[in-house]
Amino acid sequence: MKKLLVIVGPTGTGKTDLAIKLAKKFNGEVVSADSRQIYTGMDIGTGKMPGNSELKKHGGHWVIDGIPIHLYDIVTPDKTFSVAEYQQRAYEKISDIQNRGKLPILVGGTGLYVRAVVQGLKLPQVAPDPEIRDKLGRKHLWQLLKELEEVDHRAFQKIDKKNPRRVIRALEIYLKTGKTVSELAKKYQPDFEILIIGLTSSRELLYERADKRIEEWFKSGFVEEVGELLKKHGPSLPSMSALGYSQIVSYLDRKTSLEEVKRRIKFDHHGFIRRQLTWFKKEPNINWFDISESSFVKEILAKVTLWLNDG
Repeated sequence: MKKLLVIVGPTGTGKTDLAIKLAKKFNGEVVSADSRQIYTGMDIGTGKMPGNSELKKHGGHWVIDGIPIHLYDIVTPDKTFSVAEYQQRAYEKISDIQNRGKLPILVGGTGLYVRAVVQGLKLPQVAPDPEIRDKLGRKHLWQLLKELEEVDHRAFQKIDKKNPRRVIRALEIYLKTGKTVSELAKKYQPDFEILIIGLTSSRELLYERADKRIEEWFKSGFVEEVGELLKKHGPSLPSMSALGYSQIVSYLDRKTSLEEVKRRIKFDHHGFIRRQLTWFKKEPNINWFDISESSFVKEILAKVTLWLNDG
C-alpha cells in the first residue's frame, strides 16, 4: 500500500524543518497543510520563509534545500479557497508524488486541512455566495455562533469559535443547501497507509519560540510585506485576518504603535498555540515527540524507518 507521512503540531515547533530533513533521508517531497501559506505574497507572516536555507521559487511550488514544497502560493489573497478545494489539490499532489516513487510528507498546523486529507472527509462542494457572506459578515461573532448552535450543534461543538470565517462558511452551506455541515461531511477511507508524527513541548517553550520567531519576522520585513499587500489588494480581504496581518494594518494606519503591535501578535499567537494543542490532542493516532528532548529527531527517524520497512 502507498504511504503518507504526516507531521502536525502547533506553530513554531519546527515542522517544516523536520519535514525537509526527513524528505532528504527518505526520498520525499513536502505538501503544505496551512490555510495561510496557500496565498501568494504572504510569506513572512505565515512562516513560509526559511532561515538560512537555500530557496528557489517555481510555478506552483517552492524548493528549499533541494526539497520541493507543494501548495505554497496557489491562490492570490483576494480569492476564496475552501477546504474541499484544498483537499482535492492535496490528494492530486500526494498521488503525483507517490506515482513518482517518492514519499509524500504532509505538514501543517491547520487541523481541518490535515483532517480532510487523513480522515477522508467528503466535503460539500458548495460555491461561495457573496450575498450570503456579506449579510452574515455584518453580524457579531456571538450572533453567528448562536445561529450555528441552533442549526448544527455538532458543528458548533467542534468549530474554532474564534474564527468567524469558519462559522460563516458553515452557516453559508446550511443556507444554500438546507443541510448542515455535519450532515454533508461524511468520511471515506484514503487508499494509503498513514503515519502521523506530532511535535509538542511545554507551553512556556512554545510561547518563547513563537515570540522569537515573530521578532525575526519584523527584522525580515514583515511590515513591508503587509504594506505591499495593501497596495495590491486593500485591507478588507479575509486573508488579511491572518494572525499578525490585521495588527500591522492597524500600525500602518497609525492607530497602534509598533511595540503594541508586536505585543498583540505575540499574545494572539499564544492563544493560537493553545487552540492548536487542544485540536490535535483530540485527533487519533498521533505519535507525539517533545522537541525539548535532545533525542527527539533520532527517535522520529527510527519510527519512520521502521514504518517504511514494515510491508
